[in-house]
Amino acid sequence: FWLGNRRGDIAGLGWDDLVTEEIELFDGSLVMIEAFAFRQKKNRNRHGGREMFIPVVDKLAAALEPLDRSKGGTVLKNAYGRSFSEKSLTGMMQHWTRQANIPDGYTLHGLRRTFGTYLAECNIQARAIMEAMGHSSMTVTDEYVREANKKRIAVDIARAINQREEKRD
Repeated sequence: FWLGNRRGDIAGLGWDDLVTEEIELFDGSLVMIEAFAFRQKKNRNRHGGREMFIPVVDKLAAALEPLDRSKGGTVLKNAYGRSFSEKSLTGMMQHWTRQANIPDGYTLHGLRRTFGTYLAECNIQARAIMEAMGHSSMTVTDEYVREANKKRIAVDIARAINQREEKRD
């Protein structure tokens, strides 16, 4: 969830993709950031794939903390210490959700979509959502923003009605 990437990128994400860089923020301050920097697998053969730089948020850092980094390789490993394939990672997602008593139907792609929705609901600009998710056009990104805005508009309408009714009372 905290990466918002496709399952192929998650399955292939390696410890050597984890970098620490000094970044100058818009306000001019400098911060050291730990991030995953990698090239997306989608369209790798046709277009080379997009370069991704995904800062590690606190909750992701906490989830990564107990994992063994000493042997390198991919971040997620199966019970035999090997990398997951895309297909086996999908199967494990189903297994993990069952272990957690989560109803069937929750998928890796669903986590990706939830991440896009989450960003839109945090009022992140559409262009930034597009970059964070590695979309090549605004078409899909606009869906997330439009859906989040529908909810905001509905809440604004409800507030306006409540305020007007308070005045009338």
